[in-house]
Amino acid sequence: MNAVAIAGAKKDCELQKILAEVSPKNFENISKHLDAKDAEITRLRDEIRILSAHWKHKTKELESQLEKHRRADQELKKRVLKLEFCLQEARSQTRKLQRMGEKRDKAIKELRDQLAMKQQIGAGCNDKQKFWDSSGFKIVVSMSMLVLVVFAKR
Repeated sequence: MNAVAIAGAKKDCELQKILAEVSPKNFENISKHLDAKDAEITRLRDEIRILSAHWKHKTKELESQLEKHRRADQELKKRVLKLEFCLQEARSQTRKLQRMGEKRDKAIKELRDQLAMKQQIGAGCNDKQKFWDSSGFKIVVSMSMLVLVVFAKR
């Protein structure tokens, strides 16, 4: 301390202030203060460990939820693709059925046209059929047959 005091004379008050701070009373205060800070640091480290564990757990939960959502998303995408495929198939079947319906309608129209033609042609034949079915024709035919039979016997 004497050496410091001698050196302190040269630097005046600064060293005396340092010596006053280093006094045994201040040393005890600093020691208590350091112990308090060490305890606080230990407490903060424990809190950090607890928070770290908490956030690791939270992170794992969120990652598992994210993975579940990814799986669900992929499942939904698969379902959407299947539904799109079914929709495409349904549209294809609808077009096919429409074409078949159009062909059927065309065939029905052709059959109706043919029937109409046959009925027109049949109308002319109906007159002939009516002629063959008429009683006057039947009488003329029977008389002709009778005359033929009579001539055939002679």
